[in-house]
Amino acid sequence: MSDAIRLVSLPKSDQTIDWQGRTGRVYAFKRSKLSNLNMAGNQLCLLSQISDTGEDALWVGTGDNLIHDEQSRRAFLRAVHVADDAYVLELADDEMPPLTMIWDLEAAHRDTERHAA
Repeated sequence: MSDAIRLVSLPKSDQTIDWQGRTGRVYAFKRSKLSNLNMAGNQLCLLSQISDTGEDALWVGTGDNLIHDEQSRRAFLRAVHVADDAYVLELADDEMPPLTMIWDLEAAHRDTERHAA
Protein backbone atom coordinates (compact mmCIF):
# COMPACT_ATOMS: atom_id res chain seq x y z
CA MET A 1 0.00 0.00 0.00
CA SER A 2 2.91 2.37 0.56
CA ASP A 3 3.39 2.56 -3.22
CA ALA A 4 -0.26 3.52 -3.74
CA ILE A 5 -0.49 6.30 -1.15
CA ARG A 6 2.15 8.70 0.09
CA LEU A 7 1.50 11.55 2.47
CA VAL A 8 2.52 14.61 0.49
CA SER A 9 1.11 18.06 -0.07
CA LEU A 10 -1.67 18.40 -2.59
CA PRO A 11 -0.85 20.48 -5.64
CA LYS A 12 -2.43 23.91 -5.60
CA SER A 13 -5.26 24.02 -8.09
CA ASP A 14 -8.32 26.19 -8.47
CA GLN A 15 -10.03 23.78 -10.84
CA THR A 16 -12.90 21.91 -9.25
CA ILE A 17 -14.72 18.86 -10.52
CA ASP A 18 -18.41 18.53 -9.68
CA TRP A 19 -19.70 15.22 -8.34
CA GLN A 20 -23.44 14.85 -7.90
CA GLY A 21 -24.66 12.68 -5.06
CA ARG A 22 -27.68 10.42 -5.14
CA THR A 23 -29.77 13.20 -3.55
CA GLY A 24 -28.92 15.61 -6.37
CA ARG A 25 -26.57 17.75 -4.25
CA VAL A 26 -23.42 18.80 -6.11
CA TYR A 27 -20.02 18.72 -4.40
CA ALA A 28 -16.99 20.61 -5.76
CA PHE A 29 -13.97 18.32 -5.43
CA LYS A 30 -10.38 18.95 -6.47
CA ARG A 31 -8.64 16.22 -8.44
CA SER A 32 -5.56 14.68 -6.89
CA LYS A 33 -3.22 12.13 -8.36
CA LEU A 34 -3.86 8.84 -6.65
CA SER A 35 -0.14 8.49 -5.92
CA ASN A 36 -0.18 11.91 -4.20
CA LEU A 37 -3.37 11.45 -2.19
CA ASN A 38 -3.20 13.23 1.14
CA MET A 39 -5.53 11.77 3.73
CA ALA A 40 -5.68 14.82 6.00
CA GLY A 41 -8.30 14.91 8.74
CA ASN A 42 -10.19 17.87 7.28
CA GLN A 43 -10.67 16.39 3.83
CA LEU A 44 -13.28 14.13 2.34
CA CYS A 45 -11.71 11.84 -0.25
CA LEU A 46 -13.39 10.08 -3.15
CA LEU A 47 -11.74 7.30 -5.16
CA SER A 48 -13.21 6.66 -8.58
CA GLN A 49 -12.99 4.28 -11.48
CA ILE A 50 -13.51 5.20 -15.12
CA SER A 51 -16.18 3.22 -16.96
CA ASP A 52 -17.72 3.32 -20.43
CA THR A 53 -20.37 5.74 -19.18
CA GLY A 54 -18.16 8.06 -17.11
CA GLU A 55 -16.75 7.75 -13.62
CA ASP A 56 -18.08 5.86 -10.64
CA ALA A 57 -17.28 6.46 -6.98
CA LEU A 58 -15.62 3.41 -5.42
CA TRP A 59 -14.90 4.72 -1.91
CA VAL A 60 -15.71 7.92 -0.02
CA GLY A 61 -14.34 8.80 3.40
CA THR A 62 -11.72 10.49 5.53
CA GLY A 63 -8.43 9.55 7.10
CA ASP A 64 -10.30 9.09 10.37
CA ASN A 65 -12.53 6.51 8.67
CA LEU A 66 -9.43 4.52 7.75
CA ILE A 67 -8.16 4.60 11.32
CA HIS A 68 -11.37 4.01 13.27
CA ASP A 69 -13.66 2.05 10.93
CA GLU A 70 -12.55 -1.44 9.91
CA GLN A 71 -15.28 -1.80 7.28
CA SER A 72 -14.29 1.50 5.64
CA ARG A 73 -10.62 0.50 5.77
CA ARG A 74 -11.35 -2.82 3.98
CA ALA A 75 -13.43 -1.02 1.33
CA PHE A 76 -10.64 1.52 0.83
CA LEU A 77 -8.02 -1.21 0.37
CA ARG A 78 -10.19 -2.89 -2.27
CA ALA A 79 -10.85 0.42 -4.04
CA VAL A 80 -7.32 1.84 -4.04
CA HIS A 81 -6.01 -1.06 -6.13
CA VAL A 82 -8.50 -0.49 -8.96
CA ALA A 83 -9.12 3.28 -8.71
CA ASP A 84 -8.21 5.52 -11.63
CA ASP A 85 -8.55 8.89 -9.88
CA ALA A 86 -8.79 10.52 -6.49
CA TYR A 87 -10.68 13.65 -5.51
CA VAL A 88 -10.51 15.75 -2.34
CA LEU A 89 -13.16 18.01 -0.81
CA GLU A 90 -11.67 20.51 1.64
CA LEU A 91 -13.67 20.97 4.83
CA ALA A 92 -13.33 23.59 7.55
CA ASP A 93 -10.58 22.73 10.06
CA ASP A 94 -13.04 21.59 12.71
CA GLU A 95 -15.69 20.19 10.36
CA MET A 96 -16.28 16.47 9.98
CA PRO A 97 -18.38 15.30 7.05
CA PRO A 98 -21.76 14.05 8.18
CA LEU A 99 -22.42 10.38 7.45
CA THR A 100 -25.20 11.50 5.12
CA MET A 101 -22.61 13.26 2.93
CA ILE A 102 -20.55 10.06 2.64
CA TRP A 103 -23.71 8.05 1.96
CA ASP A 104 -24.79 10.58 -0.69
CA LEU A 105 -21.50 10.26 -2.56
CA GLU A 106 -20.98 6.49 -2.27
CA ALA A 107 -23.23 5.87 -5.27
CA ALA A 108 -22.11 8.95 -7.21
CA HIS A 109 -21.61 8.74 -10.96
CA ARG A 110 -20.04 11.46 -13.07
CA ASP A 111 -20.77 11.72 -16.78
CA THR A 112 -17.34 12.82 -18.00
CA GLU A 113 -18.54 13.88 -21.45
CA ARG A 114 -21.22 16.14 -19.98
CA HIS A 115 -18.68 17.73 -17.62
CA ALA A 116 -15.82 18.07 -20.11
CA ALA A 117 -14.38 21.57 -20.43
